[in-house]
Amino acid sequence: MIVRILGRDPSGEADALTPADLAASHPLWAAFVGPPDGWREVSEEGGAVFFVGPGQKDHDPGTGGRPGRLTVCGPCSSSLDVAWAMVRAGDFRPFDSVLAVSQRGGRGQLRREWDSPPGNLYAAFAWPGDPPDPESLLPVFTGYVLARHLSSLGIEAGFKWPNDLVIGEKKIGGTLLEQRGERVLAGVGINLTRAPSPEKLRANHALLAGTLAEHGLFPGPVRFWTDLVKFLQTCYHDCVTASCSFPPVSRMERKLAFLGRNVLVREGGTDVYPACVLGLAEDGGLRLMRRVDGRNRECVIHSGGITLL
Repeated sequence: MIVRILGRDPSGEADALTPADLAASHPLWAAFVGPPDGWREVSEEGGAVFFVGPGQKDHDPGTGGRPGRLTVCGPCSSSLDVAWAMVRAGDFRPFDSVLAVSQRGGRGQLRREWDSPPGNLYAAFAWPGDPPDPESLLPVFTGYVLARHLSSLGIEAGFKWPNDLVIGEKKIGGTLLEQRGERVLAGVGINLTRAPSPEKLRANHALLAGTLAEHGLFPGPVRFWTDLVKFLQTCYHDCVTASCSFPPVSRMERKLAFLGRNVLVREGGTDVYPACVLGLAEDGGLRLMRRVDGRNRECVIHSGGITLL
């Protein structure tokens, strides 16, 4: 994978960044950069400036194409905003990605603020533009694959419907899919070394926050992310492209957090009720068993959230 540093962003979404600035932002980034003077500056049409590391290429001269590309950017509104700017510039292919040092306006479900200090992972990548039906399974598939990747590293993780990544009963990350026209981007935030304290979490938060470091995993953001993107790409091609369908929901349920447990469901501001998590619906909704008029009834929700009881 090509990895480059976005020195100057003509869209204005990301702050200017040099290899030395990146190294000074956090020890994990310093380990990635190495000697800052080993990076060479490359200017492109349109005003973008990049830094390319030793031995890195920004294209494949043998085929005229290029492999997947990761752009590391400075502090920004959000990695998704930088990625969308690259889409508008016509320079963001499927499985290309952006990795931000920090975010000023990171967003999660329902546009909630995502705490984004240096040292964690704030990324966005492009899914292929032709997911099979039902497209509503793509967010579930995203959480399923991320949880599978962490499990491959020896950490048993799951995804809490609709878009949280959890280990045990702590949230260590989340995803957010955005679609504009035919393009679909996924934002991914994962707490590598830092997590917000309980007093900084929103009222009625579903879970406490945790980090991968708490579980003995101290990955550098670039190595962790490039391995994850390769895993995402392989799973998409093996599970989706080859069969023209998403994996059966029965398979993705294996990584569904809180399966069979009692939860408090919040649909909108006032509709709150207890239920038991039964699994996933064929369209990506959450199947629940709830008590209605003295009888147990199965229902499916497609928006809202759950909290453990």
